[in-house]
Amino acid sequence: MTWNVFWNGLEYDADPAGFSGLELQEIKQRTGLDFWPLLKGIPRMDPDATRAVFWTVDRRQNPELAFGDYAGPTFRDLLPYLGAYKTLVDDLGKAVETATSEASEKPGIPSSPSGTDASTGASTTP
Repeated sequence: MTWNVFWNGLEYDADPAGFSGLELQEIKQRTGLDFWPLLKGIPRMDPDATRAVFWTVDRRQNPELAFGDYAGPTFRDLLPYLGAYKTLVDDLGKAVETATSEASEKPGIPSSPSGTDASTGASTTP
C-alpha cells in the first residue's frame, strides 16, 4: 500500500502505514493524533494530520526540520490525491480487520493480554 503525492517538486510516498513507531510517536507528541485519527484526519482536511504526514516524510531528509515552522501542502494541492488516499485507508482497514479476526479464531491464543477474548469478553484461559 502506498500513497504517492507530487508536491513541492517532489514525489512523496506519504503513506502513514509505512511510518515507524518512533515517527508515529513524534506525530502524537506534536499533534495528539495516534495512528487511526491521523489516517482519518487527512480526508477530513485536519491541518495537523496533513502537516504531520508530510513533515515526517520531509524530516527523513532534514532531521532538524521543526514541526512548528512546517506549512505542508495546501488542501488544493492534495485534492487530486484524496481518492487514492481513501482507497489506501479502506484497504488498510480491511487488512487490519482480517488479521484481527484470524488471530481471534486461533484456539488457545489469547487475543488480549488480560486472558479474555476482546470480541466476546469470554475467558481464554482454562
